[in-house]
Amino acid sequence: MMDAYICGNKAKKDNSTTPFNLTITALVHRRYLQIPANSHGTLPTGVPLHPSIMAPVENVDIDSKHSSSRFVKSSTSLSERISRLRAAVQLLVSASEDVISAWEADPSSVIFEPGALLGVPSHKLYNARQTIEGAVGTCLELVQDPRQRLLEMTYQFHDARALHIAAEARIAEILDKGDKDNGVSIQSLGDQTGIQKQKLMRILRTLCSNHIFAEVSNGFFTNNYVSDQLLNNEPFLAYIICPPSTGYDACVKLPEYVFTNQSESNNRIPFQLARGSDQTLFEWLEQPIVLPDGTRSARPELEMLALSMVGIGRVQGPPLHLDYPWDELRDATVVDVGGGIGGMCIDLSRKYPDLKFVVEDRPSVVEQAPEVWQQEHSAALQAGRVKFIAHDFFTEQPIKNAEIYHLRYILHNWSDQDCIRILSALVPALGPTSRILISDQVVRTTCASQHFKVAPYPLLANYGFAHRFIHQMDLVMMSQVNGRERTSEELEVLAGKAGLEVARMCTDYMQ
Repeated sequence: MMDAYICGNKAKKDNSTTPFNLTITALVHRRYLQIPANSHGTLPTGVPLHPSIMAPVENVDIDSKHSSSRFVKSSTSLSERISRLRAAVQLLVSASEDVISAWEADPSSVIFEPGALLGVPSHKLYNARQTIEGAVGTCLELVQDPRQRLLEMTYQFHDARALHIAAEARIAEILDKGDKDNGVSIQSLGDQTGIQKQKLMRILRTLCSNHIFAEVSNGFFTNNYVSDQLLNNEPFLAYIICPPSTGYDACVKLPEYVFTNQSESNNRIPFQLARGSDQTLFEWLEQPIVLPDGTRSARPELEMLALSMVGIGRVQGPPLHLDYPWDELRDATVVDVGGGIGGMCIDLSRKYPDLKFVVEDRPSVVEQAPEVWQQEHSAALQAGRVKFIAHDFFTEQPIKNAEIYHLRYILHNWSDQDCIRILSALVPALGPTSRILISDQVVRTTCASQHFKVAPYPLLANYGFAHRFIHQMDLVMMSQVNGRERTSEELEVLAGKAGLEVARMCTDYMQ
């Protein structure tokens, strides 16, 4: 597994540090990046390059099994189906042994403390996890009645709804305070949540069949390894609860949008159709609500969203701590563009005590930041290592010549034209040593690509099941904000149109 470092049209390679479906893309202005073919580590301006940017990358060798034979066609012969099933099972067994070996070598790789900042698995463990997920998907494709598969998928949204209800009712916390061996009765759970017990039991049994919670005896429930993650973890819990408030009604309007709207403009997207309004999600979040007594208050969804960004950052953020040489920046300034309350900066500030941070976002968001920092890392706040600035990232960047301008989960919220505007607004601020870091998920398709390492046969090229979350988020972006998750090639095109070039791209899939 390799990372990709792209300079102009020349691709470079290095040992990868981050095995996650997340890309860090480092952009510089073209006037600061003109690297000759035989460069030995220094930009013409004298800016040192990361040493791993030197060696050329080979094209991925894609054999015939990496294309049409990765899925079951109507014409697939019985012998081919048997061959694929055997190959998938062999992968499943082999990858399972890799996981077991990793667990035995490092027990912390399987023990997730609720609320803790998760570590980054080894490449071997991460690859094994992906392979197992992909192999399970392939086995289901081969052996499950396809009609049953389609029926299950038709009603899968109810699984998510059950999780939202359990999270909002704080079921995991109630179970954690009860009898962990014998479980808590559905009667007690109903009394403590105010939910009628038969309704609640049906919700929990739906989740138990999805391996979330456990029914230890008839009508008695307890937490399991998965539901434990809902404990002592308010930011992550917020991320679980937050989507229904803005996403479900938008999802209902997705078919109408797809079938009737042929443009990619920001108008009349599913979120707006659901509310009969031209307001964007962000405008709607900032609009105060009128309380029963006539007073106005901020929408509760606004605070929930800010907290949820901290939660998802702690799940997907740790790799970003390794993908970029933050320690080499010493006392440099990192500008977190559209950084919310600065969730990632909190974590970086703990690990790199010399770094300074500027967190930029809308006024209604950054005004919440000091309180969160006071709770999470008051020392950095008191030392003056972090500043909060209300800034519209469509306008010119006010902080000049910073070493890093970081956009984490920003571009996926916006259309291509808006992304070009956002990147272009940073260009006047860039100095000779400035870098723009884009941290976003990278989309892979089930077709083989010369740019990515493909999954082993007979799995889908992008590991199938293991890549579902990225596609789900892509549809969330389409429904709520007219944004999108992008391929690496699409990110390069955006950079070029903003007068920037990709200097380095890191992803677990790239060669």
